[in-house]
Amino acid sequence: MAKKKNENVILENVELKPQVLGYTFQKKNNIGRVIFIFIAFILVVYYIDDISVFFNNLLGRETPSTISSNANNGNKDKEEEKENKEEDEYYSLSDDLKIEFENLTFDNFNLDNNTLIFDINNLSQESVDVSSKNIFLETYDADKAILERFKLNINAIANNSKISLNLNVKQSFDYFTLVVLTEDDYPAVNLSADENGESKIVCTKDKETITYTFDETGLTKINHKIVDNDISNENYNINLNNYQSKVNNYKEITGVEASFTSNLTGYTVDINLDLAKVDLSKINEKNYYAYHRAAKVIFYEMPTNGFTCN
Repeated sequence: MAKKKNENVILENVELKPQVLGYTFQKKNNIGRVIFIFIAFILVVYYIDDISVFFNNLLGRETPSTISSNANNGNKDKEEEKENKEEDEYYSLSDDLKIEFENLTFDNFNLDNNTLIFDINNLSQESVDVSSKNIFLETYDADKAILERFKLNINAIANNSKISLNLNVKQSFDYFTLVVLTEDDYPAVNLSADENGESKIVCTKDKETITYTFDETGLTKINHKIVDNDISNENYNINLNNYQSKVNNYKEITGVEASFTSNLTGYTVDINLDLAKVDLSKINEKNYYAYHRAAKVIFYEMPTNGFTCN
């Protein structure tokens, strides 16, 4: 018989090692790179004319006049914008103060019992019409923090003529400025609509209450109510007669409903305007705004006329 071989089995004490079976690749998030490229693209497009001028000058080439002009105009616009922000002048009241503003001369400033009085002169040979501009006088304290703002309702001033304005100033001030604002400068206002889709702004001042009604398109109706029971006032009868005449005139205008009642204790005026039908050129009233006017205009401007609005 054959002998069995004596086979020795040797066990090696080796730590088990993980085996790599394959690799997977995870794609990196490139959103930051995309945003950077997008911003760079916008900057290149915006400054393309300036970049063209720069490289042409660097290479000694002549830049076409249209590109050069656009680059210069862009720089000029930036400079003018910066200058406009810096050119608001602060004035202090004095006897000899004269201000040239919007082709008009403001002078004869006088503050008497919280009433600021001044003249606006047209010294030119032609009429100056600023009715389309929103001109404001703003008052400031010693630290140049704004105190009050007044809208100057100026229309056309004939050549070599002047008008006088007076403003009821509630707070003492150290400086004031004259500025022109556009409706884009007015802050937005959010109104709550009722079940009919209408919203309102109510403005009050002394004996007056003006209610502005809006729909989704803008201003649609105005109600103006005056209740005067101050029969001891020296101007009471003058005001009564003026309002009575005004109501009689308004009754003849399409889209206006007006009433006047009086008794021994006072009088009441109630005027309603349907702005879709009213021709406002027939009504001389600075606080009546046009059909579809934005709510933010009324909410911003009426307080500058001395009203409290909510």
